[in-house]
Amino acid sequence: MVLADNSKTFQAVLIKEQSPDYKQVVKKFSKLIPLAEEEQERIIKEISRKRAFMPVQVKDNLSTKDVALLHLNSPDLPGIQIEEGIMRSYPQKLLHAHTIGYVSLFSDSDTKDKDNPLLDLPGYRIGRTGLEKSQQNILEGQPGQKKTEVNAAGRSIRLLEKTKSTPGQDLYLTIDNRLQEYSQSVLSGVAGSAVVMDVKTGDIIAMVSAPTFDPNLFLSPISVKNWNKLMNDKKKPLQNKALHGVYSPGSIFKLVVSLAGLESKTIKSSTTINCTGKTKLGNQLFHCWKKEPGHGYINLIEAIAASCDVYFYEASQKIGAENILKVARKLGFGQKTNIELPDEKTGLVPSFEWKKKKYNESWRMGDTFNLSIGQGFLNVTPLQIVRAVAAIANGGKLVEPHLIKRKEVKSKDLGFLPENLAVVRQGMFQVVNQPGATAYGARFNIGGMKMAGKTATTQVRRITLEEREKGINEKEIPWEYKDHALFAAYAPTNNPRYATVVVVEHGGGGSRVAAPLASKILQKALLLDM
Repeated sequence: MVLADNSKTFQAVLIKEQSPDYKQVVKKFSKLIPLAEEEQERIIKEISRKRAFMPVQVKDNLSTKDVALLHLNSPDLPGIQIEEGIMRSYPQKLLHAHTIGYVSLFSDSDTKDKDNPLLDLPGYRIGRTGLEKSQQNILEGQPGQKKTEVNAAGRSIRLLEKTKSTPGQDLYLTIDNRLQEYSQSVLSGVAGSAVVMDVKTGDIIAMVSAPTFDPNLFLSPISVKNWNKLMNDKKKPLQNKALHGVYSPGSIFKLVVSLAGLESKTIKSSTTINCTGKTKLGNQLFHCWKKEPGHGYINLIEAIAASCDVYFYEASQKIGAENILKVARKLGFGQKTNIELPDEKTGLVPSFEWKKKKYNESWRMGDTFNLSIGQGFLNVTPLQIVRAVAAIANGGKLVEPHLIKRKEVKSKDLGFLPENLAVVRQGMFQVVNQPGATAYGARFNIGGMKMAGKTATTQVRRITLEEREKGINEKEIPWEYKDHALFAAYAPTNNPRYATVVVVEHGGGGSRVAAPLASKILQKALLLDM
């Protein structure tokens, strides 16, 4: 299926040396075929800075009616010519806006490639976002060259040498269009993202950022109305939240803490801690999400399944922040994944030195407590989460995620003990399949294929003691102050194939909101394989 294509179109260009009063011609043109005032200004500016014999695009994608109208009025439009051109198009419209990206007209504000001979082509466009930006050199090919003898005015008078142009290459993506479409429908109406990755190869088979937008809007200069609508939308439709959104990972990070404890031999799967609903550090109380009397005596696997905060507060004192941060970095947090998309965020895995430099303060046990439940200074991208979950699922290999099909798999063996990974996977299995666990309502069984995962609910503001005691009515909280809902998972549990993460910004509880959506997406991925 074609995701981005070129189609032949008619365009109107203006040659300055054939138009004594080109400014007036542009105004007359606009009365026949409307041009926004800012667009007229851009055209006039471009005409003024180009050499007199070089054509400048005035309007592209002309209809046959437009062409006929311009021909009819040609005596009043000296310098206007109709040419056949090429127009980029995105036939899937909203479906791949963030991965494919879009192209738009080259402007004075662009500093890159100003010596590119393609700039002389009327209506030349450059990649602005997504693969259109990062893969532009591959997609656009190389222009042909003519060596000519020119006069003092820069006009060609004799051809000396000519070389043919090289067409751009086609790119073939790992995306499954059926799963992409389904995942986008699942996230309809929310702000957030969903990523599905093959845990063994790193193939990204779905990457959705919601809400989305139509990249075709940018092919001609976007109207002020449409631009303001996109920019003023608080759900940020232009942002690819899968790799540009950074969030506290919340309780998903408990998987990292568990693995750090097991690898450092500071805790075992059988290590038991009594959760009373809170724990005290100095004069400060740290609460569990489950109020008094808490979860009671539980071991590590049960703590993962119940997402017990007190367990990880207490365990983190034994494990130590250094061990936790070390494992976090091994799993790829705080680093770019090297996916082919531009401007990927790194997130932040803090360090003792970082805090000292940033705040001129030493690392404290309270920081370790916050770290143990994935809050505090830590922030990550959804793409980093899905890569880390894939590493836990596939036996400890950190695979490089990618959108462009490739033959080789780029991965690194992290050296985790298989028995330790098995403990974490068992905890994730119980999260979904143990009655009463946090994601039990999202479980499925498709011919014996089940899901394992981890829920997370991350705060975007501090909850006061009064709010904690009285309880919080979510309906009374403004949207932008509500918690983020996250869920990370893999399936099938007996032979992991796909990992996924779903983030719903300001969606509320991870178990209530994100887990059911991720469950639907994983089920669809498995069914498409059958």
